[in-house]
Amino acid sequence: MNPSTSTTNLSLPSVLNGAHSNEFDMLWQLLSTADSCVVDASNVITVDSEGLQMLVDGVHALHRQGRMLAIENPSSALRAACNSFRLHEVLGISEDTDAASNIDNGARLGEVLIQLGYSNDEDLNDSIEKSSERPDSYLGQIMLEEGHIDEEQLARALAAQHDLPFVNPVNDGVLDVSLECDVPFAELRVHGILPYLRLNDTLAVALKDPADVYASDVVRKYTGLSVITTVTTPEAINIGLDQLQRAHSGSVAVENTDEDEVPIEERFNEIVVNAIIEGASDIHIEPFQDNYLLRYRVDGRLHEVGPLANDIGSSLVARIKVAAGCDISEKRLPQDGRIHYEDRTRDVDLRVNTLPTVHGEKAVMRILNRNTEALALEHLGLTSNNSLWLNEAINLPHGLVLVTGPTGSGKTTTLYSVLDEIVTPETNVSTVENPVERSVQGVNQTQVNYKAGLSFELCLRALLRQDPDVIMIGEIRDKETAEIAIEAALTGHLVLATLHTNDAPGAASRLIQMGVEPFLVAATLRAVIAQRLVRKLCDSCKRPIEHSESVHDQYAKQGLERQQHFASAGCPACRNTGYDGRRGVFEVMKVTDGLQDLIASNPSSSDIRSLALKEGMDSLLSDAFQRVNIGLTTVEEALRAGGKS
Repeated sequence: MNPSTSTTNLSLPSVLNGAHSNEFDMLWQLLSTADSCVVDASNVITVDSEGLQMLVDGVHALHRQGRMLAIENPSSALRAACNSFRLHEVLGISEDTDAASNIDNGARLGEVLIQLGYSNDEDLNDSIEKSSERPDSYLGQIMLEEGHIDEEQLARALAAQHDLPFVNPVNDGVLDVSLECDVPFAELRVHGILPYLRLNDTLAVALKDPADVYASDVVRKYTGLSVITTVTTPEAINIGLDQLQRAHSGSVAVENTDEDEVPIEERFNEIVVNAIIEGASDIHIEPFQDNYLLRYRVDGRLHEVGPLANDIGSSLVARIKVAAGCDISEKRLPQDGRIHYEDRTRDVDLRVNTLPTVHGEKAVMRILNRNTEALALEHLGLTSNNSLWLNEAINLPHGLVLVTGPTGSGKTTTLYSVLDEIVTPETNVSTVENPVERSVQGVNQTQVNYKAGLSFELCLRALLRQDPDVIMIGEIRDKETAEIAIEAALTGHLVLATLHTNDAPGAASRLIQMGVEPFLVAATLRAVIAQRLVRKLCDSCKRPIEHSESVHDQYAKQGLERQQHFASAGCPACRNTGYDGRRGVFEVMKVTDGLQDLIASNPSSSDIRSLALKEGMDSLLSDAFQRVNIGLTTVEEALRAGGKS
């Protein structure tokens, strides 16, 4: 392309950060000789301080050449960065002209809420009346507690009242987790402050209360920088501070001080809170000869946090057992328990298991967030064919639908998403789980209790007399449970369950091995979903790579395309792992007439697999490679999830 004659499709990088400096340099070179300085910004998903600085510096350089840059279609991320530093004139982006911009200066909060359409006179008068009885509470807080407005509406109204931008740094993609602001996190949390971007010597911070003038002074005192403020919700501040703290602290080691200096309760709280901030799914406290070892499982991988002195480790395990309702005097047998943990904005359940080892008791706590909502079925990441087959199966009036995979592969998450999809006021949906991991509106959930004699089999037999339409079984683990599930599916119920197998075709063989007659499995089984979790590449630092011809040749049949792929690099946003979060890959086997006939003949798992693939099933590896092709993950992660399937 000759840059002096064409500017077709010039656009900003999708991620504005230092890792994309080469793309910036190429863009400025093209614009310096192009006919017109117009770039598209619709694909910008994140902006950090270095990226914003490069953008502003490039614009100023063009201005010095007498050329004015026009940015078209600014994304929400770029607009949020622009609003934060009031860069509309510099970047040539028009200011927002929403209702908030027309609010009169000096208007009271109630008037602002009404002008923005968030409230009405009746709700406002009701809240004003209640505020007279509660002089310690302000109007916005009362309206929030009464359910007249939500947190975002209140934050937007406060922003409009103080003539400040509303910015959600996390959702808008402008939280720079590599930001060094030198303010203690305790101070930031107390005052509700989230530093998120820096431009030259100015720091942008989001506040939950723009009337708190001391909040900005705190940041100025610690940083020596100018501070420019925006407004956001308390929840957004907590989420953002968690991400900042995670990026800066990494794994926070627990100090080996004397137990008397730090109460064991405080130490326990520190470990749990740090695990939640780290995004851990499990906490391991493991005894060894010289000390205990604290480890967190993050994105499916265990990593060490630090050692604990033997007396501290044993005291922690004892504290955990007491809180979980376990027998503290019993150290020879494994025990299970549960802890409901609350800490200000955090509300989680800790599923506890203790196990005797040669050096003492090991404790593992699975973290279950009580506030996390199930993903909508369309957001699980199922491809079109897989999604179609699953939806067909779960909307049948009866039959058995299984979700398979190893522990921690997201089976229960998928089942909860299915339940949310099929629950209606006209259906009676009941579950038997061990334990109940998430409350589902409109579903009767039962937790087994082996100590009291309440087993899966007993619950299921009782459920069959409860007039259910849909039954969800937490796990089929033995012949008795399998037979009851099959019986329920035969007698007009839709049965959803999990099963431990390596792939979808193996589910039919597993049921037969448990002792269920092959013809019954063939008659009831409607679909099987096998799944794994692959780590998602960090959008801020992933880098393009080209695979060798041998790699393409080896995996072409499984769906690996000859195109640019990506690899992990590592940055503060992902704690230098190169990955941020996980996504599901799936293998959905629809039980067709041909597969029914085959299953009834008690075939091998490989025979079922061969026919399923012929009839259109995508393997786990094939589905994983589709994620590689769109730049979501790496070939290494795809092979780890899909194996040789």
